[in-house]
Amino acid sequence: MGLAMFWGQPKKSLLLFVLASSTWAHAQHEVPNEIFQRILLIRAGNEQATALKLDQGGRIYLVTTRRLGRHLRLNNAVVQVWHDRNQTWSDLQTVRTILPASEDVDLAILETSERIAKPYVVVKSAEVLTTGQQVWFMGAFPAVELPRIRVPANPQNTSGPVTPVPVDVQFIKIGTIAAINPTRPDSFEIHFHGTWNLVIAGGPIVYWSPAHRDYEILGVIKRNERDAVDPPFSYSNPPQKIVNSGIVEGYSIDVVTETISRGPQS
Repeated sequence: MGLAMFWGQPKKSLLLFVLASSTWAHAQHEVPNEIFQRILLIRAGNEQATALKLDQGGRIYLVTTRRLGRHLRLNNAVVQVWHDRNQTWSDLQTVRTILPASEDVDLAILETSERIAKPYVVVKSAEVLTTGQQVWFMGAFPAVELPRIRVPANPQNTSGPVTPVPVDVQFIKIGTIAAINPTRPDSFEIHFHGTWNLVIAGGPIVYWSPAHRDYEILGVIKRNERDAVDPPFSYSNPPQKIVNSGIVEGYSIDVVTETISRGPQS
């Protein structure tokens, strides 16, 4: 059920709060625009997820969740990418679908035919993970349906029909690395205040590196089915579950690059 079905002052205020919070966090902490430009909302069938554009060897890969990637063909799979400006989904044919060897690793990497002449400014972290680091994690929020009032041909008639318009909102939060799994040093736990939507899984986790004096990509968000619950109201289609534990788990970006280096699993 879209937000248009609920439209009223409380829901309008909630949406404005989400938009304002995202804008405030972005402006206040000056996370580079490049990071936001590398975050996509993609879908395959009824499954939606965040995809992070990552460059390796001059080629662009889309990092996303295994839940979405496991149903794709290993070669020449097609996903759809949401374009907010045009309010449309468009097809993107990938080259390969790369899944980690271990099914416990909740990642899928989609190799694309896109190439770039030089690496992104924000690069993967080259430092050792430590607890207490402040991080930002973000993703593509699911498309929210807002009402669009059709302007009538007769200007005297102001009661035109209302149709839903999907709009995407980027999600960003600040947290602190609270734990590193001793059995899996490539994974870690972030504590923060609030809830998060499962659709942001696959989005980047970035931090400010005092050593390099720049932002770096520390890892990507892990999808957490175990703690997911239904939201108090549905604002996206299809409905997306949320996690309200104030905890986000992530994988080191090294897991992604190592998976790309190993190539697809049969």
